[in-house]
Amino acid sequence: MLPVSDWTPADAPAPSSLTVDGRRVAYATYGDPEGTPVIFAHGTPGSRLLGRLLDEPAAERGLRLVAPDRPGIGRSDDASVGIEGWPADVAALLDPLDVDAANVVGFSGGAPFALACHRLERVARIALVGGSGPPGISDTGRTQRLLGTLARYAPPVVSLLLRGQRWALARRDPSFARSLVADGAPATDALSADEVARLVRADVLEAMADGPDGVVRELGLLARPWPFDLEEVTVPVTVFQGQRDTNVAPSTGERLAAALPEATLETVDADHLGTLCRAGNSVLRAVSSPTRV
Repeated sequence: MLPVSDWTPADAPAPSSLTVDGRRVAYATYGDPEGTPVIFAHGTPGSRLLGRLLDEPAAERGLRLVAPDRPGIGRSDDASVGIEGWPADVAALLDPLDVDAANVVGFSGGAPFALACHRLERVARIALVGGSGPPGISDTGRTQRLLGTLARYAPPVVSLLLRGQRWALARRDPSFARSLVADGAPATDALSADEVARLVRADVLEAMADGPDGVVRELGLLARPWPFDLEEVTVPVTVFQGQRDTNVAPSTGERLAAALPEATLETVDADHLGTLCRAGNSVLRAVSSPTRV
């Protein structure tokens, strides 16, 4: 295994952690450390590191972005916590902050985890960015569909494939990692295209820092029916969908927005990762209100 220092960006915050049901939940914070909390649900595979893309816009808006590693991901202990159980981790993160309301952003495979938080009284708004949808609505790329099916019915095969991917990512140029989620070379106001590429590489490697088991489990969860119906989500949701996204097709965002009771669709002229980079300010604006409406 490569030393962590070989892939972690120099400006990456050291992970913090808390204990939930006897297991470690690791997280990083970005933006304004005294600001209104917003939970960031990373993609699959992904980790707390990707929250760095929203660091500057969060600081400008007075938001404290809290990005946890989900169970078995990054530095969080492995556990059989499904989509319906993850909001308990979010509640544990919010408890020490003494806030009455908070909001959630879900990127890519983090979408169902973000939407599951509608059951928390303190969650006021949700934003999805290139969010995966449930089976029957989601239209993902061929590779994602194959991995999801294998993760559900043949997890050891996916584990082997991900170990090979991790080996290649650790030894190839960061642009190879970026090519998995972007057709071009996206940048943000604060990060160059090269810095974004290095961050994406670090994000995927960190996701499997202790092995691929957590990622394999999540891929399987995403391929199964979700533990709630979209009609149950009464929290206002803003769906940001890239119109050139080949990881999650534009039709997925359209169907999610149509199926959710109180949703707004915002289209972005970008690919999968480019949607998060280009629309970061808009995404945080959508979840800036601290109260339900």
